[in-house]
Amino acid sequence: MRVKLSGLIFVIVFLFIFPMQGFAVDYWINDVKMDAYLQDDGIVKVTETHTYEFDGEFNGITRTVIPKKGSSIKDFSATENGKELRVEKEEDFYKIHRKGKDETITVTLAYTIQNGVEIFEDVAQFYWPFFDNRNESTYENLVITVHPPQPTSDVVAFGYDEAFQKETVQSDGSVIFHIGEVPNETNGDIRVAYDVGLFSGANYVTADKPMKEEILSDKNELLIKAQERAETKKVLSKVAMILVPIFSLIVLIMIVRNRMEGRAKLNAVKQEMINPGALPKQVLSLPATIFYTNSNFIQQGPGMAAALLDLVRMKMVKHVAEERFELVNQDLALPHEKILIEWLFEKIGHNGEFSLSDLKTYSIKKNSDKYTGFQMKWGEAVRNEVKEQQFYEDKTKFKLILGFLGIVLVPFLFLFPMYELFAWFVLTLILFGGIIVYLIAYRPKNSEGLRIFHEWLMFKESYKALSPDEWKKWSEDDQMRAYIYGLGSGDKGMMKQNEDLVFAFNKPYYYESAGFYPYSVYSFGYVGPNASAQFESANESIGTGSSTSSSSSGGGTGGGGGGSGAF
Repeated sequence: MRVKLSGLIFVIVFLFIFPMQGFAVDYWINDVKMDAYLQDDGIVKVTETHTYEFDGEFNGITRTVIPKKGSSIKDFSATENGKELRVEKEEDFYKIHRKGKDETITVTLAYTIQNGVEIFEDVAQFYWPFFDNRNESTYENLVITVHPPQPTSDVVAFGYDEAFQKETVQSDGSVIFHIGEVPNETNGDIRVAYDVGLFSGANYVTADKPMKEEILSDKNELLIKAQERAETKKVLSKVAMILVPIFSLIVLIMIVRNRMEGRAKLNAVKQEMINPGALPKQVLSLPATIFYTNSNFIQQGPGMAAALLDLVRMKMVKHVAEERFELVNQDLALPHEKILIEWLFEKIGHNGEFSLSDLKTYSIKKNSDKYTGFQMKWGEAVRNEVKEQQFYEDKTKFKLILGFLGIVLVPFLFLFPMYELFAWFVLTLILFGGIIVYLIAYRPKNSEGLRIFHEWLMFKESYKALSPDEWKKWSEDDQMRAYIYGLGSGDKGMMKQNEDLVFAFNKPYYYESAGFYPYSVYSFGYVGPNASAQFESANESIGTGSSTSSSSSGGGTGGGGGGSGAF
């Protein structure tokens, strides 16, 4: 009963917090016509016709009408084909109830804007945001018409943002704004001014001062800014036609040149190899070798299992039972080997002993910080061993030049979309992204680094074709090194070869009379895959998570605005 009650409470809370997400409605607003009839007393009577196309079930439409400061919305109503619909009001948010499924409906909204016209000494203006950047929907085709109280020829009209240069003044003084498509979250205030004499019935004054010259000045300023914007866009377009191709060519030449140099160096290294495909001499520790020859990456499960077996190979650790290991000596251990020994034999195990079952017990949530902390510390120590060898060329000068080219492109990543040069923006973004990726990825190896890298790469391929008879001739240390490298690299072909070679002779990994081979490749054949799986399972048991949130606000002129939706 308690479980059922908890589930019911969860559902109620979820629906309360996420009502829109839980019941999203698919719809399109194909046509919107808004008519604003200005009255001589300053009141504005608005009629809106919204055509919705629904896909699936729906309960109605919504309209947000936020009045400007000093005005208010009265007498909001909704009809469909003359039939009145139920309206639910929540502050400036109106829900018009009209259920249906897979329909196209046309709803007419009507409301009055009290004090919608601003009255000045010489003019009266209707300056209104029918929608703003809080609008959640796209209007496919929007037409707004402003009607004066009586015919006139003295009209000043213009719009902002989406409504800019969309106005047409009719012979009777009415103004039609053919705005067309209006993306969601955009502004588009309209502004229409008439002679103040048309509003003789208004018993209020917005400001006792002339306003017509200021309105004309604002319109002229918009036109000047639009002209400046057009000229700037034209200049930017010409710059883009030169900048992007030239920069692309320069970057391409640099990359091709680097590739050619790299191939020449690699060919020289390969020619100097004495016995390509043979097991290489060891320059780095095996964990560091695995890291270096696998694109500076080491898988945590197979990599840690390989590191543990390498301690056994070097006789720092003794394999004493199926899943149990005993610490013998760590005097000559490298920094990452000391970290691994401390982690396994002191933090996870006890008294110098470690068992794979201890790993499973330790890898729980409360130990996640300690576990990941040691894991990162060990990985960093392995990387440091590789860094100390200096296997890479110093390309600081080249990267500074390439980085400078990338910095030059940064301002255009903002200017191109700002001036609606979207094609050039996409091309510049691709070029800039390519430069950044190349700067990060380009780390050419020097001759020594190439030699070691390709010795192991060639060995990896030849090892997969090695016959058991040839493998049997190897020293046990070489067999163990090859096995550990194959296990730690995570290469499926090498791991399969490991299994085939170790069990080709059916030699047991322990003596019934004497116990385990404490330092033997045959015991590796049993414990290696098991240890890899246990480390992998432990890593999966340790997990973290995060969340983010964001918010936004906006509005049209005078704090007003609005938008449309559905539910």
